[in-house]
Amino acid sequence: MTNPFTEPDLRSSPRTTAVPEGRPGRRRWIVLAAAAMLVIVLAGFGVILTRGGDDGAWQTSDIGEQGDTERSLADHGARLLRRSDGLSIDVTVPTPEPGSYEYPTGDMVPPGAEPHPSISPGASDAPEVFTLWLFAFNEPSLCSEGQCDTDDFAPGAAARGGVYQVDGRVGDGDRLHLEGNVRLGQSPTTGAPLDDPEGAEIHIAIAPHGMRLSGDDGIRQLNSSVGNPTLWWAASFTSPDQSAE
Repeated sequence: MTNPFTEPDLRSSPRTTAVPEGRPGRRRWIVLAAAAMLVIVLAGFGVILTRGGDDGAWQTSDIGEQGDTERSLADHGARLLRRSDGLSIDVTVPTPEPGSYEYPTGDMVPPGAEPHPSISPGASDAPEVFTLWLFAFNEPSLCSEGQCDTDDFAPGAAARGGVYQVDGRVGDGDRLHLEGNVRLGQSPTTGAPLDDPEGAEIHIAIAPHGMRLSGDDGIRQLNSSVGNPTLWWAASFTSPDQSAE
């Protein structure tokens, strides 16, 4: 992306007229105005740098191997920030090597969804697509059978679970980085909206979509759900209330 803040061509700029030495009041006014603008700019940078980190610290979690949370793909590979107005998630893992893991099929989609485009392994010169999903359970203590899972996304489920797509990327490097946000009250793909970001139990999953396709199929890859927990790389973050028990 090009830099919108380009430097002016000083050779074509009009010559600045010096302030007459006989008008010290005007010089002082210019200096004070410049100083005030500098303070405003620096204050603005301070807001940008600190915004979003006031509500809590980042939590970290290991990301398990495909379908196996007991073995780690990336130690501390997932980070979660809880805020009063939502969640931020940041994930970094080694990019899964094409052909080294199990792939879903195009019919492994939620009920009523369109089939996913054809899925096949990529190669070193044909990168693959991955998406990041977040599962939020507003009332984890009420999850069915004492464990939060897909049953808790059903309409009227006591745990009020919801599913969100957070990101979608082409894995064209050695490291796969996925990140995004979920806002308080944001409509989920399915289930209940997030209404307790500071107390919800959070699960995340990376889903594989096979070799990147072109055109509309490529867009659908980046914006579709496919597979199931046995085919995802996953991590979880317990509720702070549960962690304190």
